[in-house]
Amino acid sequence: MGLFSKLFKRKNSPARSKVDAPALAEHFTITDLVVVPAPLGNVRGTTLDEAVIRSCIAAVLKNNPTKVNNVIIDQMKATYDFLSTGYSHNTERGYAAVVRDNSGDHKELPIDRRVLIGSAGYVRRATTDLHADISALVSRELPVDSTLHLAAIDGIAYAAIIMKREMK
Repeated sequence: MGLFSKLFKRKNSPARSKVDAPALAEHFTITDLVVVPAPLGNVRGTTLDEAVIRSCIAAVLKNNPTKVNNVIIDQMKATYDFLSTGYSHNTERGYAAVVRDNSGDHKELPIDRRVLIGSAGYVRRATTDLHADISALVSRELPVDSTLHLAAIDGIAYAAIIMKREMK
């Protein structure tokens, strides 16, 4: 029995032992997802199939399989398994890579697409004007536990994703 236990007449008893609290873990969910295949309207050469957009996003994020990225990858349900090269990641700016699109008409002659995924503030500076549906998510006031990610392909924003972080 320790000195303080003697002074305060405390004894180590099973009734007074600490109960282990369950450990909390981070859980991420997508609360909003907007994918716009033709963000510039009828401008020739800027319309992409939604499957290509989703596959490009997944191809870049597969380079860094974090909890958040894995949730996004799963949600993308990528139709194509594109190869990405020139991958880079910066905590403030986001993710960037060149994705080899060999889908549809590009099977014989694949084309490289430059993909940027990151915060709205950064991606907006590297893209054309945002489509109204994407702009609506960007201008929305987000709760403290949520973050917004934009995905741009060849300088055009095609998707916006809002992620929620919870401790469970």
